[in-house]
Amino acid sequence: MIIATMKVITSQTGDTQTFTLQGMLDSGSAVEFERTGLAEIKSETRTLILDLTGLEYLSSAGLQSILRAGKLMQANGGKVVLCVAKGLVRQIIEGSGFHKMFTVCASLDEAGKHSTGAFKLHMHKEWEVDVMTVYGRVDAERAPELEAAGRRILATSYQKLLINMSAVDYLSSAGLCALLNLAKLAGSSQGRLFLCSPSAAVKQVLALSGFTKILNIRDSVQTALVE
Repeated sequence: MIIATMKVITSQTGDTQTFTLQGMLDSGSAVEFERTGLAEIKSETRTLILDLTGLEYLSSAGLQSILRAGKLMQANGGKVVLCVAKGLVRQIIEGSGFHKMFTVCASLDEAGKHSTGAFKLHMHKEWEVDVMTVYGRVDAERAPELEAAGRRILATSYQKLLINMSAVDYLSSAGLCALLNLAKLAGSSQGRLFLCSPSAAVKQVLALSGFTKILNIRDSVQTALVE
C-alpha cells in the first residue's frame, strides 16, 4: 500500500497484525494512513504492531495517527505495540512521551513477545476425562486464564485433567507457574494432571526449567487417557 510519502506493508499471524511503515509519516501521509491504513485492521486483530524501523521521519501529525490507532485498538479490546530502532524516530517517540503510553520495542522479535498469539482454550471430554487443549502463547497475560480453567476442574476431588500443549508456541515462566500450581492442586485433591503432546518450543522450556521431573508428561493424549 502506497500512501503519499510512505509505503505500508501488512501481515497477519493469528490475532496479531503487523503494519510495516517505510518512508515518512508526515502531514501528507498521516491523514491518508488514518483513512485507508487503519481501515485495514481486521476485526479479529487483538495486537497491532506498528513497525516504525523503516521510517525516516515522524511528524506531530504522524504521532496523532499513531494515537488514533491506539484508541481504535483499545476500543476493540486490543492494544498497539511500537517497534522503533534507535535514532531520530525513537527520539521523537520518547520526546513526545509515547513510550509511556505504548509498549515500545527495538525489534519485531521483541514486539512479537507482547502479542496475544491467538491464545485459546478448548475444553472437551474423552472417555469421561477432561481434556484442555491450549493454543497460542501462554505468557504472563494468559497464564492466569489457563490456571483458572484448570482449577475449575480440579476443585473437585479425584478429577483427572489432561492438558494438550501441542498447539502452544510459547510458554513463559508465568505459564510454568500456572502448571505447577495446577499440579499441586491435583495432588492435594487426590486428582491427576497430565501434560500431553508438548510442542518442540514447550519441550525445550520444560527441559531447561527442570519441569520434566516435576510434571507428568506424556507424548499423546491417548497415552495419558489409559493411565
